[in-house]
Amino acid sequence: MTTQLPVPTRCAGRPTLGGLVVPWITLHAGDRYLFGALDKDRRDRALAERRCQVCGQRFDERICLTVRPADIRVGYTAEPGMHPECLAYSVRACPMLSGETTRYRAAPATLGLPGVAEAGNEPRAGRPADAFDAWWITPSSYRVKTDPEHASQLLGVDLDVPVLRKRPIRPAVGPDLDSLLTLARQALGLEDSTSNCPHQPDGALQPRNAAKESD
Repeated sequence: MTTQLPVPTRCAGRPTLGGLVVPWITLHAGDRYLFGALDKDRRDRALAERRCQVCGQRFDERICLTVRPADIRVGYTAEPGMHPECLAYSVRACPMLSGETTRYRAAPATLGLPGVAEAGNEPRAGRPADAFDAWWITPSSYRVKTDPEHASQLLGVDLDVPVLRKRPIRPAVGPDLDSLLTLARQALGLEDSTSNCPHQPDGALQPRNAAKESD
Protein backbone atom coordinates (compact mmCIF):
# COMPACT_ATOMS: atom_id res chain seq x y z
CA MET A 1 0.00 0.00 0.00
CA THR A 2 1.33 3.38 -0.95
CA THR A 3 -0.43 5.53 1.66
CA GLN A 4 -0.63 4.99 5.38
CA LEU A 5 -4.08 3.98 6.57
CA PRO A 6 -5.81 5.96 9.33
CA VAL A 7 -5.39 4.06 12.60
CA PRO A 8 -8.56 3.40 14.64
CA THR A 9 -8.65 5.27 17.94
CA ARG A 10 -8.77 1.96 19.81
CA CYS A 11 -5.43 1.00 18.22
CA ALA A 12 -3.62 4.27 18.95
CA GLY A 13 -1.36 2.61 21.53
CA ARG A 14 -0.55 -0.46 19.47
CA PRO A 15 2.92 -0.91 17.90
CA THR A 16 3.18 -0.53 14.14
CA LEU A 17 5.29 -2.24 11.52
CA GLY A 18 5.70 -0.77 8.07
CA GLY A 19 3.00 1.74 8.92
CA LEU A 20 0.49 -0.99 9.83
CA VAL A 21 -0.94 -1.72 13.27
CA VAL A 22 0.34 -4.96 14.78
CA PRO A 23 -2.74 -6.92 15.96
CA TRP A 24 -2.85 -7.85 19.65
CA ILE A 25 -2.76 -11.59 18.86
CA THR A 26 0.22 -11.39 16.47
CA LEU A 27 3.16 -13.59 17.43
CA HIS A 28 6.25 -11.79 18.75
CA ALA A 29 9.29 -14.01 18.22
CA GLY A 30 12.99 -13.29 17.92
CA ASP A 31 12.47 -9.59 18.75
CA ARG A 32 10.14 -9.13 15.80
CA TYR A 33 6.46 -9.37 15.03
CA LEU A 34 5.36 -11.98 12.50
CA PHE A 35 2.29 -10.80 10.60
CA GLY A 36 -0.10 -13.65 9.88
CA ALA A 37 1.15 -15.77 12.81
CA LEU A 38 -1.06 -15.96 15.89
CA ASP A 39 0.28 -16.11 19.43
CA LYS A 40 -1.56 -19.10 20.92
CA ASP A 41 -1.78 -17.70 24.46
CA ARG A 42 -3.09 -14.33 23.28
CA ARG A 43 -5.47 -15.94 20.84
CA ASP A 44 -6.91 -18.09 23.65
CA ARG A 45 -7.10 -15.07 25.98
CA ALA A 46 -8.91 -13.07 23.32
CA LEU A 47 -11.46 -15.87 22.94
CA ALA A 48 -11.95 -16.50 26.65
CA GLU A 49 -11.86 -12.85 27.80
CA ARG A 50 -13.90 -11.49 24.88
CA ARG A 51 -11.12 -9.29 23.55
CA CYS A 52 -10.70 -7.87 20.07
CA GLN A 53 -7.92 -9.63 18.18
CA VAL A 54 -6.66 -6.32 16.76
CA CYS A 55 -6.70 -3.78 19.61
CA GLY A 56 -6.88 -6.20 22.55
CA GLN A 57 -9.70 -4.28 24.23
CA ARG A 58 -12.88 -5.93 25.48
CA PHE A 59 -16.06 -5.85 23.43
CA ASP A 60 -18.99 -3.54 24.04
CA GLU A 61 -22.06 -3.40 21.78
CA ARG A 62 -21.08 -5.25 18.60
CA ILE A 63 -18.67 -8.02 17.68
CA CYS A 64 -17.50 -8.73 14.12
CA LEU A 65 -16.29 -12.11 12.92
CA THR A 66 -14.48 -13.03 9.71
CA VAL A 67 -16.04 -16.23 8.40
CA ARG A 68 -15.09 -18.62 5.59
CA PRO A 69 -17.31 -21.38 4.11
CA ALA A 70 -15.01 -23.91 5.80
CA ASP A 71 -15.73 -22.26 9.16
CA ILE A 72 -19.47 -22.62 8.61
CA ARG A 73 -19.03 -26.31 7.85
CA VAL A 74 -17.23 -26.99 11.16
CA GLY A 75 -19.43 -24.58 13.11
CA TYR A 76 -16.84 -22.12 14.40
CA THR A 77 -14.22 -19.61 13.33
CA ALA A 78 -10.79 -20.15 14.88
CA GLU A 79 -9.94 -16.45 15.02
CA PRO A 80 -11.30 -14.13 17.73
CA GLY A 81 -13.75 -11.35 16.94
CA MET A 82 -13.09 -7.67 16.30
CA HIS A 83 -14.68 -4.31 16.97
CA PRO A 84 -16.45 -2.93 13.84
CA GLU A 85 -13.82 -0.22 13.39
CA CYS A 86 -10.98 -2.72 13.85
CA LEU A 87 -12.57 -4.95 11.21
CA ALA A 88 -12.87 -2.00 8.81
CA TYR A 89 -9.17 -1.30 9.29
CA SER A 90 -8.20 -4.96 8.86
CA VAL A 91 -10.16 -5.29 5.61
CA ARG A 92 -7.94 -2.57 4.14
CA ALA A 93 -4.65 -3.46 5.88
CA CYS A 94 -4.62 -7.27 5.76
CA PRO A 95 -3.52 -8.60 2.32
CA MET A 96 -5.72 -11.67 2.67
CA LEU A 97 -8.89 -9.78 3.60
CA SER A 98 -8.27 -7.00 1.09
CA GLY A 99 -7.93 -9.50 -1.75
CA GLU A 100 -4.32 -8.54 -2.51
CA THR A 101 -3.14 -12.02 -1.55
CA THR A 102 -4.55 -14.84 -3.65
CA ARG A 103 -2.99 -17.93 -2.09
CA TYR A 104 -2.04 -19.22 1.36
CA ARG A 105 1.60 -19.99 2.07
CA ALA A 106 2.57 -23.57 1.27
CA ALA A 107 4.85 -23.61 4.32
CA PRO A 108 4.21 -20.95 6.99
CA ALA A 109 7.26 -18.93 7.98
CA THR A 110 6.43 -19.79 11.61
CA LEU A 111 6.76 -23.55 11.11
CA GLY A 112 8.34 -25.05 14.21
CA LEU A 113 8.22 -21.89 16.32
CA PRO A 114 6.84 -22.38 19.85
CA GLY A 115 3.63 -20.68 20.94
CA VAL A 116 2.04 -20.48 17.48
CA ALA A 117 -1.70 -21.01 17.09
CA GLU A 118 -1.98 -23.23 14.03
CA ALA A 119 -5.73 -23.85 14.33
CA GLY A 120 -7.26 -24.07 10.88
CA ASN A 121 -4.02 -23.43 8.98
CA GLU A 122 -2.95 -26.92 7.95
CA PRO A 123 -5.81 -27.79 5.52
CA ARG A 124 -5.43 -24.52 3.58
CA ALA A 125 -1.65 -24.44 3.18
CA GLY A 126 -0.77 -23.63 -0.42
CA ARG A 127 -4.41 -23.43 -1.52
CA PRO A 128 -6.17 -20.53 -3.27
CA ALA A 129 -7.63 -17.95 -0.93
CA ASP A 130 -11.07 -18.58 0.51
CA ALA A 131 -14.05 -16.28 0.41
CA PHE A 132 -14.44 -14.22 3.58
CA ASP A 133 -17.63 -12.70 4.99
CA ALA A 134 -18.09 -10.39 7.96
CA TRP A 135 -20.70 -11.34 10.54
CA TRP A 136 -22.01 -8.93 13.16
CA ILE A 137 -23.22 -10.47 16.43
CA THR A 138 -24.05 -9.16 19.90
CA PRO A 139 -21.99 -9.91 23.03
CA SER A 140 -24.88 -12.03 24.31
CA SER A 141 -24.47 -14.29 21.25
CA TYR A 142 -20.71 -14.67 21.67
CA ARG A 143 -19.90 -18.27 22.63
CA VAL A 144 -16.59 -20.10 22.55
CA LYS A 145 -16.51 -23.70 21.37
CA THR A 146 -14.14 -26.17 23.01
CA ASP A 147 -12.80 -29.52 21.87
CA PRO A 148 -15.27 -32.21 23.07
CA GLU A 149 -12.37 -34.47 24.05
CA HIS A 150 -10.19 -31.74 25.56
CA ALA A 151 -12.29 -29.13 27.34
CA SER A 152 -9.29 -26.86 27.91
CA GLN A 153 -8.61 -26.56 24.17
CA LEU A 154 -10.44 -23.60 22.67
CA LEU A 155 -11.55 -24.16 19.07
CA GLY A 156 -12.98 -20.73 18.30
CA VAL A 157 -16.15 -18.66 18.21
CA ASP A 158 -19.40 -20.61 17.82
CA LEU A 159 -21.18 -19.74 14.56
CA ASP A 160 -24.50 -21.36 15.44
CA VAL A 161 -25.82 -18.09 16.84
CA PRO A 162 -28.15 -15.27 15.74
CA VAL A 163 -26.44 -12.96 13.25
CA LEU A 164 -27.36 -9.28 13.01
CA ARG A 165 -25.78 -8.70 9.62
CA LYS A 166 -23.61 -10.44 7.02
CA ARG A 167 -21.45 -8.70 4.43
CA PRO A 168 -19.05 -10.15 1.85
CA ILE A 169 -15.42 -9.09 2.36
CA ARG A 170 -13.68 -10.82 -0.53
CA PRO A 171 -14.56 -13.60 -3.01
CA ALA A 172 -12.78 -16.92 -3.22
CA VAL A 173 -9.98 -17.32 -5.74
CA GLY A 174 -11.09 -19.82 -8.35
CA PRO A 175 -8.83 -22.40 -10.01
CA ASP A 176 -6.79 -21.49 -13.09
CA LEU A 177 -9.26 -22.08 -15.95
CA ASP A 178 -6.54 -22.68 -18.57
CA SER A 179 -4.95 -25.34 -16.37
CA LEU A 180 -8.30 -27.08 -15.87
CA LEU A 181 -8.96 -27.07 -19.62
CA THR A 182 -5.52 -28.52 -20.32
CA LEU A 183 -6.05 -31.30 -17.76
CA ALA A 184 -9.46 -32.07 -19.23
CA ARG A 185 -8.03 -32.33 -22.76
CA GLN A 186 -5.25 -34.60 -21.52
CA ALA A 187 -7.77 -36.82 -19.74
CA LEU A 188 -9.78 -37.12 -22.96
CA GLY A 189 -6.64 -37.88 -24.97
CA LEU A 190 -7.04 -34.76 -27.07
CA GLU A 191 -3.48 -33.55 -26.58
CA ASP A 192 -0.10 -34.65 -25.31
CA SER A 193 0.81 -33.48 -21.81
CA THR A 194 3.72 -31.49 -23.24
CA SER A 195 1.87 -29.86 -26.12
CA ASN A 196 0.44 -26.37 -26.19
CA CYS A 197 -3.29 -25.82 -26.35
CA PRO A 198 -4.17 -25.71 -30.08
CA HIS A 199 -6.57 -22.83 -29.43
CA GLN A 200 -3.79 -20.66 -27.93
CA PRO A 201 -2.37 -18.49 -30.75
CA ASP A 202 1.40 -18.25 -31.03
CA GLY A 203 2.73 -15.26 -29.17
CA ALA A 204 -0.45 -14.82 -27.11
CA LEU A 205 0.00 -13.62 -23.57
CA GLN A 206 -0.06 -16.43 -21.05
CA PRO A 207 -2.09 -15.95 -17.84
CA ARG A 208 -0.02 -14.86 -14.90
CA ASN A 209 0.18 -17.35 -12.06
CA ALA A 210 2.44 -15.47 -9.68
CA ALA A 211 0.13 -15.63 -6.70
CA LYS A 212 1.17 -13.88 -3.52
CA GLU A 213 1.23 -15.95 -0.37
CA SER A 214 0.10 -15.47 3.15
CA ASP A 215 -0.62 -17.39 6.29
